[in-house]
Amino acid sequence: MIELLKAPRLDLLLALAAVLASAPVIAAIDLRDYDNDLMRDLDKTVKYFEPDITAQNSDAAREDAQVLLDGFKYTESYFTKKGAADAVEISRKGVKVVNDVLANVDANNFDAAAAAARETPNLCKSCHDIYKPRLAR
Repeated sequence: MIELLKAPRLDLLLALAAVLASAPVIAAIDLRDYDNDLMRDLDKTVKYFEPDITAQNSDAAREDAQVLLDGFKYTESYFTKKGAADAVEISRKGVKVVNDVLANVDANNFDAAAAAARETPNLCKSCHDIYKPRLAR
């Protein structure tokens, strides 16, 4: 009889462990000193980045790219100081993607530029999934 009572508890513990292991990791980093105004600018800019490229508006795309580059570089520096290697890597990927976009815009290859630009919101989201405070979502 005691063996029967232990079995469901073991199943429950295994199920709980599986849920906890699959849940996103909540970063234990104090983010209160992050530049929230910059983050709002980035959020707004990333929404216009690909549409500006699709519209073949090179000037606006370059302006957007500069805002995004500044943001990714700030974020890389910020998270380097915090010791968050995953966020640093995401920021570096962001710089690479935006530079790829700029190279394609300069070559008037707007289809390739737009395709690369569509990666940018995914990179932002991948960092937000880890580090953005739950109440801010």
